[in-house]
Amino acid sequence: MALSNVRCPNCRSPLSLRVEQLVDAERDPSAKARLLSGALNRVRCPVCGWEGQLATPLVYHDPQHELLLTYVPVEVSLPKREQEQLIGSLINQAISHLPPEKRKGYLLQPQAVLTLQGLVERVLQADGITREQLEAQRARLRLFEDLLRTPTDSLEAFIASHDAELDETFFQLASMTVQASREAQGSQAMNERLERALALSSYGTRLLAQQAEVEAAAESLGRLGEPLTREAVLDLILDAPSEAREAALASLARPALDYTFFQILSERIEKAEGDEKRRLTDVRQRLLRLTQEIDAAQEARVAQAASLLRMLVRADDLDRALREALPAIDDLFLGLLGANLQAAQERGDAATLERLRQIDDKLRDVIRDSLPPSLRLAQQVVAEPDEATAMRLIDEKAASVDGDFVNALLTMAQRLEVSGDAAGAARLERLHRHAVGVSMRHKLAGGHA
Repeated sequence: MALSNVRCPNCRSPLSLRVEQLVDAERDPSAKARLLSGALNRVRCPVCGWEGQLATPLVYHDPQHELLLTYVPVEVSLPKREQEQLIGSLINQAISHLPPEKRKGYLLQPQAVLTLQGLVERVLQADGITREQLEAQRARLRLFEDLLRTPTDSLEAFIASHDAELDETFFQLASMTVQASREAQGSQAMNERLERALALSSYGTRLLAQQAEVEAAAESLGRLGEPLTREAVLDLILDAPSEAREAALASLARPALDYTFFQILSERIEKAEGDEKRRLTDVRQRLLRLTQEIDAAQEARVAQAASLLRMLVRADDLDRALREALPAIDDLFLGLLGANLQAAQERGDAATLERLRQIDDKLRDVIRDSLPPSLRLAQQVVAEPDEATAMRLIDEKAASVDGDFVNALLTMAQRLEVSGDAAGAARLERLHRHAVGVSMRHKLAGGHA
């Protein structure tokens, strides 16, 4: 996308930037995300500090929903003929990327919208989001703005009066708003306020309790040792002190909860009597429901990861798309990327393989650069195949061996243990113990190498 020369709407200073005028939801889903988040054509003038969305003609195209929208801001003083020529050329660009079989009648009847907000609403409505849901979203955004404006000494009272509204959807929407902000200092302040609100809210209290249950469940699974049998997992679940722990164990040990596992549980139910029989039956019902929910959530995550990967493969500006996609990158996405790399190599698809390798290389760079020094060191240590060399690396970088580093090694060791890699877990536990010693010696020495 070429640079365009425009003027700041506030002080009229000349600006050089990339202006997006065609949003093709199929070819570049990240452009659609920028449109919906308010980040599309957002600019900050280095002269006067004005920040906002640049007023420019737009064409929005979504072949899946057969939607073709046009928008020309009233403040853009273009003669009608020039407007028609510009919109026509943008529509032709959208059509040119479609195969002949997808060129349908809706392309001959573009729908004009009067405002940018109206365009966004039409896009969301096509995605199945109702006007009521849009209003609920706006209400949550207004609540977030009120939260940010609330004085610190009034924060607890504000949260108490809005506690029911501070739910999972609110915090997700607020987090997305923070991520869309381009001001680092402002983002940090918003994050700090959001974290404080989370800690004070009932939702945050429940979330912390769930995290504590997951940690306790992981610890108890780790104590089972190897090999991890279905009978041992079942005994652990039946001895769980609460349904929350039961759910955490089921989630962490999901691969063990297979047909044979439920056969073992059913046999115990048949042998039991009275209250114990009813208790075991209730446990079985809860576990069946939990496994269905876990599998459905996993399928949804896989679908989201696959959609994200397709978006990155088609993205015109890969660097930008990767930066925007980073919050959604997790172990599942990385595993899917690896599987697609292997599949492309096996079928000899050179073009796809090259693109996936490009994504993989750039993604590793972006992730590494975004990590604090201690977590970058943890990655280096874990990737080092020779244990003695890994320990020397910890010794040499003692100043970076902080709490985050030590916790990262412990977390990775626990994951390997749960997944059945006893040797890998033992190796990381030895490195963890070594790191704890290095950290303590470094602190006793006054923080000097």
